[in-house]
Amino acid sequence: MKSKYTRLLRPVAWITFLFPFCVGLGLGIDIDTDLIQVVFAFVSFVCWMSFCFIVNAIGDKEVDKFHDGRSKDMNLANQPIVTGEVNVKEATLLGIFFLIISLFFAWIIDIIFFAIMIIVNIFGYVYSMPPTRFKARPFGDVLANALSGGLIFAAGLSLRNSNVNLLIIIEAILMASIFYLPTVLTDLEFDRKVGLRTSAIFFGPKKILKIIYFFMILLMILGSIIYISSNIELKILVILMVIYSLIFIIATKVNLKGEKLNLHENWILIPFLILSIAFIIYGILKNIGWIVIN
Repeated sequence: MKSKYTRLLRPVAWITFLFPFCVGLGLGIDIDTDLIQVVFAFVSFVCWMSFCFIVNAIGDKEVDKFHDGRSKDMNLANQPIVTGEVNVKEATLLGIFFLIISLFFAWIIDIIFFAIMIIVNIFGYVYSMPPTRFKARPFGDVLANALSGGLIFAAGLSLRNSNVNLLIIIEAILMASIFYLPTVLTDLEFDRKVGLRTSAIFFGPKKILKIIYFFMILLMILGSIIYISSNIELKILVILMVIYSLIFIIATKVNLKGEKLNLHENWILIPFLILSIAFIIYGILKNIGWIVIN
């Protein structure tokens, strides 16, 4: 079994936010970027994710014990807080440590990156912990995750402030919504069993699909506007976003049987990881002058 701290922090699950962050960095890095800032940005990101997953583990300690491991990066019943290997006080202190480090390195970068990291750390807290606990509120779960995805994308973009495009950030939020909504369906049985009132339970699978279709239409409309009015980087990006979102929606539709969605987590994790690496390489190639974008 993995170490208790690996199970507490769940680094594999970070890939869902690593993707928008790396896409933003790939676009935000240019020939004038100091790569030490990119390193600091990654440290801030890693500590943000660590803080969020610790808070999530604390908030879910009473419900994770019922999890069966399906459609997640791990069986949450093996969370060290659930098993008693890590107590809440220890986890809280560790979470505060990661929060401070996340904001410290964000502050070193610049005020925009710092402000964004403050906001996403707040989202990480209010998503999991009472009295807000957005993850147990209809559409609150989607809103918190989608906004966090869009904002962490903007954090990467902010390394080159001239490339912070509001429309592409909204596009990223829409795509994050499309990819998050099916995950609430994979948890439907478990959430119902433990008495959570998530979007999946409130709306039901059929309405969730309709919401996904609606967001896809918005994604395509906004993507068309971005394509017409933006540089080659963003043109290519919106094409990739639309194509991949369509593929994911089709996969979701095919694998939804009644109320049960049998969509393996690797449909998200593996492509997200590959694309994350690709965009970081792209950014580095721009930084050393091998790729020039006019």
